[in-house]
Amino acid sequence: MANWDPVPGVSSSAPWMTAINACAPINLARILGSPVTREATMTRIEVLRSALLGVLACFVADQAFANPCPPGNPPTNCAPPTGAILDLAGTPVPHQYTQYDVNFIATSTTTNISFAFREDPSFLFLDDVSVATGGGPNLLVNGGFESGPEGSPEPQGWTYLNSFGATFGGEVEGSDPHSGNNAYADGAVQAYDGITQAIATTPGSVYTITFWLNDHSSLTTFRQLSDNGDVTGIGGNGIDLLVYAGAVPTVTTPEPATLLLLGTGIAAIGLSRRRKSR
Repeated sequence: MANWDPVPGVSSSAPWMTAINACAPINLARILGSPVTREATMTRIEVLRSALLGVLACFVADQAFANPCPPGNPPTNCAPPTGAILDLAGTPVPHQYTQYDVNFIATSTTTNISFAFREDPSFLFLDDVSVATGGGPNLLVNGGFESGPEGSPEPQGWTYLNSFGATFGGEVEGSDPHSGNNAYADGAVQAYDGITQAIATTPGSVYTITFWLNDHSSLTTFRQLSDNGDVTGIGGNGIDLLVYAGAVPTVTTPEPATLLLLGTGIAAIGLSRRRKSR
């Protein structure tokens, strides 16, 4: 019977090996359990080193897309940030102003109210946004965008978000309002941008977010991603609006500690190779 033995100094239970198992399409048990010869050991070390480099790239991509797409120039068919309390994906696209509402229970004394937009071929128009509790007044500043400034991506009282680097992002427009003179028009292409505003809230209280929405494209169904083959430009059919209460829709990056573990694994295999080469 052959003598089976793992690569010296390489533990199959190491965290970075677990990451490989989850990400790399290779049979690690077979690599780590081949007959022990000098040539076989060197081959296993090279295969594992290549696998770790591959899984590092895979892991970075997976983490960047998890929330969910790295900034690009231009972005490529990015999914929306997680944490929304309302996602219109799968529902009909309105081609005249339609009212929407969603409730949330406050968990903090301050809550960010945020909207994320994507509209590959045209523009969504948002207007008359309000947040109230118990039939009280609107807690938002400039919810109808009447205070402008017209042409700015950042309405007065709001903060503009575009960590994806989406083109054709939103701005206050003096055309096609639901009421008054202004609306917020957004045509973010292949990714999501957004606006957010913090309001004072009482933990445990129920709040209702109400808004009016219209779209200027011929698309009929909201969808998070483009599925018509165009994943880089305005020919895509991605269109969606999401509402957040508390969570702010931005991009996250890989955790340094996890990347360090993968880097340590690559370094360990490199040292093992140098020791065996002497």
